[in-house]
Amino acid sequence: MSIRVLALIKYKNTDKISTFINGKELFSSNEVFQMIENDGIVWDDLRLVDYSKKSVYDSDLQDFHDVKNDLENYKVILLKPHSYLKDKYRRMKTVIQNKILSDDTSIRLDKTIKETPKQKRLRVEGNRPNLGNIKIVLDKSREQSRPINMVNLMKNREVAMYPPGYKGKQVSGSKASGIYGRIAYKLNTKHGNKFMFFSDVVNTIADNTGAATDWELFAIVKYKSFTSFRAFNTEPMFLRAFIHKDAGVDHTYVYAAFSE
Repeated sequence: MSIRVLALIKYKNTDKISTFINGKELFSSNEVFQMIENDGIVWDDLRLVDYSKKSVYDSDLQDFHDVKNDLENYKVILLKPHSYLKDKYRRMKTVIQNKILSDDTSIRLDKTIKETPKQKRLRVEGNRPNLGNIKIVLDKSREQSRPINMVNLMKNREVAMYPPGYKGKQVSGSKASGIYGRIAYKLNTKHGNKFMFFSDVVNTIADNTGAATDWELFAIVKYKSFTSFRAFNTEPMFLRAFIHKDAGVDHTYVYAAFSE
């Protein structure tokens, strides 16, 4: 049984202190941009690492604790093992194959809904886009023809919070965000993008940012190009489905990360 760790590191100076280096590196980036206004930290390093031996993980974790006081900021999160991810992919594909999502009445938004700016702000607090970083990321991808990796951490609401006037059923936050997730998976597949990793969060091992740490879900989606990212985000079905993400997700961190 493997152990999987997500680590975000900000160094105090230019001298990098290596952490979590003895496991199998699944993903890494030293070009990380916040796409949602959250902890306000410009991270230097993002790493996703697998350990097949607990003894190696324990050793790396101890090494991290020995040097963490020499780091400016850190966020280390324990994730579900790889075997779980295969099951998650299988279940998600089955749902997509057996359900015609374009005819799903649960994603039809009543266009008569009128929501005040205050209501909108209360409903999506903590999920506001960082417009400056979004422009930087999209410009980099477009000009350099580079894929974009979106790293997501999510916490769902206990009960979904739809805008006033929504006529759908009362559901849990997990179910509402799950509706969005299934549609996002379908549309990303259509545009050639790939869910690289998708997992439940076990717990936060270490975090000195003072920000929210009660994460439930983790995902990395790889967009093959700026064009495919834009095509996904302008799909009519995506725009109709996004209401379910806003309703179901209490808070989310989204990082754009470039990797070689």
